[in-house]
Order: sequence, then C-alpha cells, then structure tokens
Amino acid sequence: MIYSYKKIIKNSIPILFVAVLIEIFAGSILQGNQNLLIIFPIFLLSIPVINSVGGNIGSVLGARLTSGLHVGYVSANLKDRKMQENLLTAVIIGFFTYTILAIIIYYGASFANLTNNMTIFTFITIFVATGFLLICAVSLSSVLAAFISFKRGLDPDDMVAPVVTTVGDVLGILFLIIIINLIGVGI
Repeated sequence: MIYSYKKIIKNSIPILFVAVLIEIFAGSILQGNQNLLIIFPIFLLSIPVINSVGGNIGSVLGARLTSGLHVGYVSANLKDRKMQENLLTAVIIGFFTYTILAIIIYYGASFANLTNNMTIFTFITIFVATGFLLICAVSLSSVLAAFISFKRGLDPDDMVAPVVTTVGDVLGILFLIIIINLIGVGI
C-alpha cells in the first residue's frame, strides 16, 4: 500500500471536522458544570489526567490493533481472540493506572488544600469509576474505529487516534459529572 499525504488528508478531514464539533460539546459540558468544579477543584485537576490516560490507553490499543490488521495478526472480527486479549489488557492496565493516579492526586490536592473535606474513599471511587467507564468506552471505540475503517478500505492508523481522542475527551468529562452526581458530592 502506497501512502501519500494527499490521501491521508482527504481521509482525515471529515473525521477531524466531526471531532472539532464534538469537542465543542465537551467544552459546553464543562462550562455547564463550572460551579461544581469551582467548589471541588480536585476534579478540575483530575479532568486532564482522566482524559489523557483514557486517550493514551485507547490509542495504544488502537495502534496494536491497526498493526495487527495490517500484518494479519488480528482479523477484523469482534470474536478474534487476540483482539479480545488486547482489549482485556487495556481495561486491566487502565483500572490499575487510575487507582494509582487517584491516590497520588488526592494526596497532592490535600497538600494544597483542594479536597474541600472530601474523603479519599469518595475521591478514589469517583476517579476510578470514571476512568473504568472511560477505558471501556475508548477501548470499544478504538476497536470499532479500527475494524470499520479497515473493512472500508481506509487506513485505520488515520482514523483511530482522532476517534479515540474525541470520544475520550467528551466521555471523560461526561462520566465524571455523572459519577459525581450519582454519588452526591455536589449536592
């Protein structure tokens, strides 16, 4: 397969345009919940970490899958054993990463007096639940983006990263706000 920058740009522009529109939606979610984030600045500190870890794990999974698709190591089938192993590994790594980062962020925020009397258990529960949901969502979107683009003759390497990043940014914020409200921290 011969790669040209014109083909990459032609295939990437539509997905990037949609990604920009979706990212605007993510910003409006943040703006609509700014009072909660001002009351609990620890969550404001957490958003970039939640989104970057989710995006990184989803991108690594996507890179592994696209490489596997290119060399035939993985088939574009949801029942593929290697794909399922990679998916499970991403979820497990994400769970442990979010747990460790939650502890680090909580103690760092406590030192700076940014926890607003929130217990470590409450924060870790919110952070890890958000991260776990996000990892599941970005992993699924990574798999679907890789498989769908591969089956349609598009290069999955050009599609997975923008899809995973966009899904991760929007759902990371959305899941955090939902979990906070379910637990009742902002009430």
